[in-house]
Amino acid sequence: MINKSIPPLLLVTVLTLAFFFPPSLSAAEKTNCLKCHKKLTKGKFVHQALEMGCPTCHSGIDARTVPHKKTNTLARGLTSEQPDLCYGCHDQSMFTKTNIHPAVSMGCTGCHHPHSSKNAKLLKTKVPALCFDCHDKSVFTKKFVHQPVASGDCTTCHSPHSTDEMALLLNKPAAVCLQCHPDAVHGRHSPRQLPINEQAAGKTQEPEIQDPVRPGKPFYCGSCHNPHSADSPTLFRYQGTSSKEFCINCHKI
Repeated sequence: MINKSIPPLLLVTVLTLAFFFPPSLSAAEKTNCLKCHKKLTKGKFVHQALEMGCPTCHSGIDARTVPHKKTNTLARGLTSEQPDLCYGCHDQSMFTKTNIHPAVSMGCTGCHHPHSSKNAKLLKTKVPALCFDCHDKSVFTKKFVHQPVASGDCTTCHSPHSTDEMALLLNKPAAVCLQCHPDAVHGRHSPRQLPINEQAAGKTQEPEIQDPVRPGKPFYCGSCHNPHSADSPTLFRYQGTSSKEFCINCHKI
C-alpha cells in the first residue's frame, strides 16, 4: 500500500533511484561464503585472513551466482598473484634476504594451506616430511642421524624462507653449531680457534678461513662433520679407517 502522506513526485524519484542505483551491500551482506565453504575453517589452525573476509584475497569473484563468475584473469579470482598477495599482510623483508629458499618461488601455498590446517603455521604436512617433498630423504637418514634432524627440527638451524647466511642458516655456521655444542671450543680445529668464530660474535671483520675441500664455503664444524647424517658415529663427512686417511682430505701429507 502506498503511503499517501509521501508526495507522489518524491515517491517516483526515490523508486527510480533505487532501481538504477541499488544500495551497496557489505561483503558479508552480499554473500555468506561460509554457507557453502565452511569446511575451509575446520582445521585446528585457521588463517587470520579469513576474519578479514573472503573478498580480501578473492576480489575477482562474484559469488552472487552459482557457479561463481570470475571478474579478473587470475586463478581463483585472487586479488593479486603470490607472493605479492601474501605480502599484503606478511613482512616482505623476511622472504627476500640474500639467500632465498627456492620453495618461495613455487608460491606460498606450496607449503602452506591458505585457509586452515591441522598443522601449526598452516603447513600442509609436518616437518620434516614436508621438506622431503623436495629434499632427498636418504641424505638425512643414514646410519647415524644428528639429533635435530632425528627430531624433525629443521628450522632450529635453517630458515624456511630466506637468510643472509649460507644454506639458509639462521646465523653464522659456527655460531649455529655452538648454540647446542658450547663445549666444542678446544683443539686446533674448534670454532673458538678460528677467525670465523670471532666474526660470528661480531668481534672482528677478519675474513673467514675457506674450506679446502669445498671451495667458496667457510671452514667450520660442517667441514669435517655432516650436519645431517652420516655412516660414522661422530658424523664424519669423509670416509677413512684411520685418522691419516681422514686428515688427507684437507692436509697434503
